[in-house]
Amino acid sequence: MRRLILEASEKELQKAGIELPPLKKIKALELLYFLRQDDHELATISRIELLDPTMKIQDLKDSGLLLDAQIIEQEKSGAYILFTRTASPTLQNVLNNLGIGGGYLFPPLGIADGKVRFSFLGNEQQVKDFMEKINAIGIHFRVVLLADANFSPISPLSQLTAKQREVLLAAYKYGYYDIPRKITSEELAKKIGLVNSTVVEHLRKAEQRLIKQIIENKF
Repeated sequence: MRRLILEASEKELQKAGIELPPLKKIKALELLYFLRQDDHELATISRIELLDPTMKIQDLKDSGLLLDAQIIEQEKSGAYILFTRTASPTLQNVLNNLGIGGGYLFPPLGIADGKVRFSFLGNEQQVKDFMEKINAIGIHFRVVLLADANFSPISPLSQLTAKQREVLLAAYKYGYYDIPRKITSEELAKKIGLVNSTVVEHLRKAEQRLIKQIIENKF
């Protein structure tokens, strides 16, 4: 798997159908932890610095920039560490509109100086297709990072094989773990080009390894 991080302005991202709330009130934003995303909302823990130091987080909620925000900590600089819920950008629809059938587009990793950073994860061909598509649209961007998607040794995902990670990420992406499930293992297998028995085997082995690590680390 390869990881691509791009930086572009809000105006440029609109060319690809990525709509973001107005950023005039935010000086800087850094996504610290990605918690959850569904069709309606995105939940994260983020560091946010406001342009106007007299502003309050409630002002962001009142302006519609945030659905919810809970302050975890306020730094001496005035920046906030927040649990936030925002309207979910339809990132999968963006990939579909670009004609890209594989890979994963993730929410903004950071916002600063009017620039937004996004991350795309896929195999070498998917990353190539993604860059060709956004070039064809005429989006002006800067490549911040293009490298192998190595997982931290302390990440549970590091305990999985590359194929197990691929199937598990696809299962999460297409709603296999949603309640209720949006897709069956048979439907998932068709989407990623594997037979159902192989998909089920990869998922069970991945789940077993993750559960084993969680239990052993806890006790």
